[in-house]
Parts: sequence; structure tokens; C-alpha cells
Amino acid sequence: MRILTAALTAISLWAVFAPALSASAEERRYCTQTGPFLLRFETAHAAGFFKALPKNGGGPGAVAGAMPGRTLTGDWMTPDARGALRMGFSEDWSSFVAAYAPEADPENWRTGWMGYLPPAGDPPTFVIDGETFHCD
Repeated sequence: MRILTAALTAISLWAVFAPALSASAEERRYCTQTGPFLLRFETAHAAGFFKALPKNGGGPGAVAGAMPGRTLTGDWMTPDARGALRMGFSEDWSSFVAAYAPEADPENWRTGWMGYLPPAGDPPTFVIDGETFHCD
């Protein structure tokens, strides 16, 4: 039931933000510590899906928000939680770092979620600075 709830919530988030994305919106697939993160974005808005950590339900997650420059400011949700999100992208858009705060504890910003575009050869996993990133 939680996965169905998360999927419906993700769809509703997408319905709010996706209309702001034109047909020419760019889509990128980042590799993160929890799995792939598919993000569709333009200059002003972004929305995407990711796999949540087991402690956060382990199911699908979604993000959506505004993109002034290389910073996404918006919302995230998983089967068991939701909250605020800030993501900063590298100059060439090849990586991001994120900070997020759960709705239940909005003053407690957590860091450490990051992602990279997959390297040449599109491996299922790779390691950078001792951290493993999953692409599938």
C-alpha cells in the first residue's frame, strides 16, 4: 500500500510541475548511492524520480521544484516521508549534491545525497572518493 501511495503522490507532484516543462525539456539519468535518479528539467523547473533508501520506504521517490540557475529548490517524497529539498548542480551538470529536510522535522537538514552522470561504458555501479554509486 505504501508503494501505491508513493506512486500516486509522485504522479500528483509530476502533474503539478510537469506542465511547466516543455516538450524540449532535457532528461538526465544520474547514478546515486541508492540507485538511478531520472531528472527532467529546463531552466525554470525540474521533476524526477529516484529509488528511496530502505529506511525511507525503499520504494519510488519523487522530486519537483523550481530551478533558478543550477539550484533546484522544491519538494521530495518517498513512500514514508516527504519534505523540502535543495540540490546544487556542477557547472557542467555532470553531478549534484543535495540537502533535504523531512516535513516532520523541517529544521533538520540532512546532507550526503549526491549523484553523477554514469561514466563511459555505462557501468551498473562505480566508486568515487570511496562512495559507491548505483545506476540500475
